Amino acid sequence: MNDFIGTGRRMALVALLLCLAASVAYAQRFTVEEMFPEEPDPFMGNWMGRWSEEEDVDPVITAQIISLGRDHYQIRLAPKLFMRARPLAVIETRARDGVLSFDDQGYRGEIQGGRFTGGRRTGRLTFEMTRVVHEPPTLGAPPPDNAIVLFDGTNFDAWENADNWELVDDDAMMVLPDSGDLVSKQKFKDVQLHVEFRTPYQPTERGQSRGNSGVFVQDEYEVQVLDSYGLEGYYDECGALYKVSAPYVNATLPPAQWQTYDITFRAARFDEDGEVSEYPRMTVLHNGYVIQYEQVIPEITAWKEHSRLQPPPKEPGAIKLQSHRAHYVQFRNVWVVDLE
Repeated sequence: MNDFIGTGRRMALVALLLCLAASVAYAQRFTVEEMFPEEPDPFMGNWMGRWSEEEDVDPVITAQIISLGRDHYQIRLAPKLFMRARPLAVIETRARDGVLSFDDQGYRGEIQGGRFTGGRRTGRLTFEMTRVVHEPPTLGAPPPDNAIVLFDGTNFDAWENADNWELVDDDAMMVLPDSGDLVSKQKFKDVQLHVEFRTPYQPTERGQSRGNSGVFVQDEYEVQVLDSYGLEGYYDECGALYKVSAPYVNATLPPAQWQTYDITFRAARFDEDGEVSEYPRMTVLHNGYVIQYEQVIPEITAWKEHSRLQPPPKEPGAIKLQSHRAHYVQFRNVWVVDLE
């Protein structure tokens, strides 16, 4: 029995060392300059235009172009941006000699010199699109007079556990490998919270490995941060109340662009016997779009079920910014209004 226990402990230690090695390798795969490039990718981003005048039902045409690395891209054609519009086509193609072109699924197109032209493979319908850059309406919003400023770009005085978090350009901070979650010293229940963030450009990563972090209120309730640009917007993607509620729409911007969360949170209420009378509620605006509205949160937003089924907290809790292994996510302009 003792030999069996010893073997189990050795196996667990080996697994832990392998996990740490993988995290280090992950961290070394990209430099900070590559993850937050000064010059944007020539193709990645949002595009919008109109069909030729023959189309009078859905005359708008849009595209979200996602970089997949090594000159490969995914093109998502749809009638609208930032809506749950059924895609017209989702096409993967490769850029060659500074030109991104495709001819697939009944559509053809080409991007060259900042101009996106194309049309249907059959018929006379054509389109022309230009790149659009959405600037969130509350980007850079100054804190109101009654706000508590948690981060203004100068120091970590309002936080615990700031080891291995780093001050960077743009009055921002960045999580580094081997960091812990950044935890506010002050505790809150009902709050209005403003956070600005940007995820790194890591085109060869996929899923939960692209700029993973989170914004927590009352210690327990997470609004997911992730590079989910151009994806469906599932319950573990950007803007989700993690594992509880998917965002109404995926309002995520391309990686390396600054984004905003404006969160209003109402903590759980309890009756005289200490039983839950009202579960927490949350409203979230992501880049100005309402993605959660008065959403009831009947479970803790945790990864594993046994954690999700714990009762809601009764005491005030911290604002937390998550460190998720070696994901270099940046934050700035963090302030909170205590609504109690």
